[in-house]
Amino acid sequence: MMGRMNPIDSVLEAWKSLSKKEKTAAGIIGAIDTAAKGIALWDLARTDSNHLRGPKWFWTTFIGAANTIGWASYFTVGKKRSGAKNKKK
Repeated sequence: MMGRMNPIDSVLEAWKSLSKKEKTAAGIIGAIDTAAKGIALWDLARTDSNHLRGPKWFWTTFIGAANTIGWASYFTVGKKRSGAKNKKK
């Protein structure tokens, strides 16, 4: 199996090939994604289960495991809106 690169070496090689601007952009995007995940988990911990679509254990797992899609889905789908559309007559 000569010629196969270790996955870690492959990632390191790809990182080293990036320019300084590309590395900076990746760092900023990573920091924003991490902060958004933390905010989503913080919000989930303080939100009553009645205001969620699905159980808290699901959203905790999904936010933690699915990266950007996890926290974005939580805010767009997981939380019930309290706007005029959802008010019962």
